[in-house]
Amino acid sequence: MPRMFRLITATIAAVMMSGAMSVAQSASATGGTGEVISNGSLIHTLRATPVIGQPYSATQVHKTVRKLADGTTISHEGHHFVARDSAGRVRVEMRIAKGPSGGPDTVLVFVADPVAHTITTWATGPKVNKVASVVKVPAEPKQKAVTSEPKVARTSTRPQPVVTTEDLGVQALDGLPVSDVRTTTVVPAGWSGNDAPITKTREVWTSADLKLVMKEQWEDPRSGERTIELSNFSRVEPDTALFRAPQGYAVKDALQTMKELAEKLSEAENQ
Repeated sequence: MPRMFRLITATIAAVMMSGAMSVAQSASATGGTGEVISNGSLIHTLRATPVIGQPYSATQVHKTVRKLADGTTISHEGHHFVARDSAGRVRVEMRIAKGPSGGPDTVLVFVADPVAHTITTWATGPKVNKVASVVKVPAEPKQKAVTSEPKVARTSTRPQPVVTTEDLGVQALDGLPVSDVRTTTVVPAGWSGNDAPITKTREVWTSADLKLVMKEQWEDPRSGERTIELSNFSRVEPDTALFRAPQGYAVKDALQTMKELAEKLSEAENQ
């Protein structure tokens, strides 16, 4: 069996099951009423509360920059396509292999449908298995009354991090009004082996209209700067074809796909 097929199928199964579990856990934890806002990343998007009537498409760009003591800078950058239609369906792509000699890349596509309560995924590119796998996602449970014992404050002599949040008001990002909130955390000396306080920040730009995190930025002297941002942003309704398996693909239950993979692996081992 081709190694690429095994890799793609195993990745599909792992991410789909992880995404389905995250969606179910998120709904359970919030009682079906909490709101998780997406920033365009895969698991984050699968967990997000469905948004109706606010379509968009964009490229999510993630960057990390770390400067070493000797002045050396280490940078990494990646990107993927993400889209949402007016029905609340979302599509996220993930490149898993670069195309040979300038050919097309091998890409995993994930589509979450809040109406059908499914996550469907397939691979595109050279020598891929033309199968779209579907996993059912539990609908959000009805809200239940929750009673809990009052929390008892714990006393500790260990210095605790100090967290402050600043509302920096409304700004414009790609022509959209976004709220800008910065959270600063001061880690005291001795918290994690540090002999002096460490200050780290997280800044989030959120579109209340689209219910979408347009940009996030983390700064930590230990790990450098990390940024996630939606670029090439468009509010035009995406093509409906983006949210269904391509023509010629067989649509199968994810468990059936995993069963067939196990059978093929067993056949290959016995040859």
